[in-house]
Amino acid sequence: MRIAICDDERTYIKKIENDINSLKTHENEFEFSEFESGEAFISGFSKDKYDLIILDIEMNDLNGLQTAEFLRQIDKNVILIFMTSYDKFVYQGYEVNAFRYILKNQPEPIYLKQLSDTIQEYYRNKKYIKVVDNDIEKELLTVDILYIEVYSHQIVIHTFNKEYYQKGKLSDYEKMLEECLFVRSDKSVLINITNIDYIKKNQVFMKNGKILYVSRNHLEKITKAFLKFSRNRWG
Repeated sequence: MRIAICDDERTYIKKIENDINSLKTHENEFEFSEFESGEAFISGFSKDKYDLIILDIEMNDLNGLQTAEFLRQIDKNVILIFMTSYDKFVYQGYEVNAFRYILKNQPEPIYLKQLSDTIQEYYRNKKYIKVVDNDIEKELLTVDILYIEVYSHQIVIHTFNKEYYQKGKLSDYEKMLEECLFVRSDKSVLINITNIDYIKKNQVFMKNGKILYVSRNHLEKITKAFLKFSRNRWG
């Protein structure tokens, strides 16, 4: 996992590296790039160069938010988190699609959990399922799936750009995708929590504008799952 850390305090860069390394397992390896200013970071930045970028907001000259605005023009998908001593910038973080906003001075267990959640998000984004499309087997990233439904005795996988018609049972997909935050909205639909925009009453508004309805029996579970996911990103 390629991680860029941009902070004008050298000692804090080393602290972040040590903290992340404490989360290392046999399944992940970390490669760090260090920058002490926003200018130094963006001078060599390119699309797909890093898997995770950690920015300090309160840097001299080009601050973290300005640096993030620049990098989002080039790479809209890289996971981005902000580190800061204050929470007054949190709403601005939404504008650059930051995954998380981490306070430096919070209790260590909470801080480490947030780092761990970020790393898990990266690996979750890499997970895929195999689908058959025009008799060709393909790998479909789970983050690209909006929802899966049973329709006319087939499984239909809805993505942002296409629909895939497959054989099988919805319960099999539910079990397969449990760790990827998929939850049923009724007995025939499985929704990707990460691609929900918001929930209003018994309606789920997806990021592509599609509106799905939730049955009474599943409303509490899917609402709790979505709120937990949203809270974890900013809590």
